Amino acid sequence: MQRLPDAGDNPDSGLNREAVLWAENIAAERGWLFALAEVEALEEGLISSNTERFIRSQLLWLKGDIVAANRALSEIFVSGEEALDLLLSERQRRAFEAGNTVAAAKIALERLRLGYEGDDTTSYSEVFDLLSAASEQQIAAELRKTEPGSDWAAWLSLNRAYRKGRSEVMSWRQSHPTPPNGLLNLPSGLQAWLESDLPTRVAVLLPLSGRLKEAGESILEGITEGFYASYRDSAVRPQLITIDTEATGSGRAAYLAALESGADFAVGPLIKERVAELQAIEKLPIPVLALNRGSTAATALATGERQLLSLSLAPEDEAIQLASMVWQEGFRKPLVIMPDSAWGNRMQSAFTRAWGSLGGDVRALTVLSEETTDNETVATSLATRQSESRIKAVEKAFEAPVDSQARRRNDLDAVVLLAPTPQMAREIRPLLRFHYAGKLPVYAPSTIYQPESDITNRDLNGIRFVLPPRAFATDTKRSTQLHALGLDAAALIDHFYQAEQTQGTLLFGATGDLSVDETGNIRRRLKPAIIARGKARAI
Repeated sequence: MQRLPDAGDNPDSGLNREAVLWAENIAAERGWLFALAEVEALEEGLISSNTERFIRSQLLWLKGDIVAANRALSEIFVSGEEALDLLLSERQRRAFEAGNTVAAAKIALERLRLGYEGDDTTSYSEVFDLLSAASEQQIAAELRKTEPGSDWAAWLSLNRAYRKGRSEVMSWRQSHPTPPNGLLNLPSGLQAWLESDLPTRVAVLLPLSGRLKEAGESILEGITEGFYASYRDSAVRPQLITIDTEATGSGRAAYLAALESGADFAVGPLIKERVAELQAIEKLPIPVLALNRGSTAATALATGERQLLSLSLAPEDEAIQLASMVWQEGFRKPLVIMPDSAWGNRMQSAFTRAWGSLGGDVRALTVLSEETTDNETVATSLATRQSESRIKAVEKAFEAPVDSQARRRNDLDAVVLLAPTPQMAREIRPLLRFHYAGKLPVYAPSTIYQPESDITNRDLNGIRFVLPPRAFATDTKRSTQLHALGLDAAALIDHFYQAEQTQGTLLFGATGDLSVDETGNIRRRLKPAIIARGKARAI
């Protein structure tokens, strides 16, 4: 048994934060079942009944018994700011993981009103960021049932205004001369966003010749369209110039050409190696919004201000979101199916890291390769071959047929199908049904879906997946990913310096809801969807 940290002078009352952290660390390292055994091995009276109930509730949540976990948490009554903040913090986390970010924001606001100041306190920016993680429909629904003029209504209307743009936020400020909850400045970098100036001359560094010419032109069309959509006032709209990175020969040379042209902002390059060349520059005189992720962290000035952010269509963002979707539904034992390829390894690695950060452990992994048929691989993963062999052995022993059906392993509750193509998804889905796993919910990335193939998509009915917002558009040109990337790049120029102050949503864009992580990579949050009658339906 691992040793419990000092529980304090009075272990018989309240919530012991150190004991809770002790159990959380064990669960993270060894799993919820091992942590439960450690708790049950504690000497009686070492921790209070409240603390033990709290820890058991957390372990039930990790197990996936959501109803029992929440029931146990509801039976805990505490007094004192520290214990109450810990209880509210747990409720906030669960609301967030369950996908109810509006409720999570409301609880965060309750914690702020409580006023407890500890190591794990929340902030008004976190309240706003949680609201930004909700859909526009969820914000509107919450507003309809909220008392007008209340602080909560002000928070909701501010978030709604932010989704519509700068002018709407300015109007909100005029109608709310006294900000909610005594705020001095707007949260999540909104103040910096409103006060920042647009660049005057933007250089776009793209491959406009050679093998990537078509991709470069598609992005450039999106950027050009985005400039006129995002900056309607011609008096403040930046001047746009283009530099062909294929003609300059390197990302560094293209960047120097941008400087010589008088640009005060650069968008691009597109190729990963070109981005890495800019990341290697110690000091970048003008900011860069790269259109791919390089191999190192973002370049920073001595002041700590980032001068390079990376916007891309990295598929890892989808794998991370799939982990949240599976966890949100209460599933804890997924079978992950992936191809034996570099893409498959990237996706599996991203999913596993995200799953682990939630408290999960991927224990069932199936790798599809050319060495073994997909049917054999899936059968082995689901253990149906062993079941069939046992039935045949019994029939042989008794020389008579046995009234029994083969079964799959029963320690799985979901399937994560990391398929790079619709064809692979259509090949694996019937194999899951054949091997008695047809009732397991299946989750997949956007790569499984073909927008104009309703008939073939019907083979994938019921699969939950993610799609960028622009993919729901009826205009084919507008729905192309590279064109959408250009649209978002144009709009993000206005939010570049806001990214220094928040990891919340910067832009509700065409490729997804965009936020920046600690390394300067811009992450996409796509729209959850399900295939129904061959068509994508938002959920």
